[in-house]
Amino acid sequence: MTVTNTTGTSAATTTTGTGSLSSLAEDYTRFLTLLTAQIQNQDPLEPMDSTTFVSQLAQLSQVEQSVKTNSNLETLSSQFAALNAMSGAQMIGRDVTAYSSNVVLGGGETDSYYLLSGGAASVSVDIYDSLDRVIRTISDLPTDAGELHSIDWDGTDDDGGAVLDGSYTMVVNAKDSEGKTIDAYSFRKTTVDEVLFSNGQLYYNLTGDETVSSDAVVAIR
Repeated sequence: MTVTNTTGTSAATTTTGTGSLSSLAEDYTRFLTLLTAQIQNQDPLEPMDSTTFVSQLAQLSQVEQSVKTNSNLETLSSQFAALNAMSGAQMIGRDVTAYSSNVVLGGGETDSYYLLSGGAASVSVDIYDSLDRVIRTISDLPTDAGELHSIDWDGTDDDGGAVLDGSYTMVVNAKDSEGKTIDAYSFRKTTVDEVLFSNGQLYYNLTGDETVSSDAVVAIR
């Protein structure tokens, strides 16, 4: 089981809040020192307006409270982030369906599917290798909308030769009876191997060394 925090968010948040308060405390002390000196050295015949000093003190007090409030909110945010990361750990080992154009081939089998936004007259899938070359085109695939269809790739290229196991990319081409493109979405049914946490967002490392946002997951089994 692996849960990874890739940012160090909590430490950075604490440092920022503490630094702001420390800087404000120094400014506050300097202001009080200057105020005391001005009062001690003022002209008794023309005393300084105390209202101005009171106003300035009130403003500094408001800033101090704002910084403290911001620091508390940052602390709460980091705590919620930590809870979110721990809850994500429950996903490790779970089978999921996630948006993905990756095709992971192993032993002549794949875990890739597609879904059509509307009924099509024809559907085909192009399989690309790591060099962005089409090595296999699969035609006459199911045309029904609203359900997941497997691409049923047996791991061979267009010449019938077996290709190496590994990761490939697929592009679904769906057309209606008039030749217009129909939106198609590709998915993988696979397993979560690792949970990553970065900038307040959960990511899942899937079998086949693919990382997707938690938002890409549409089903959990």
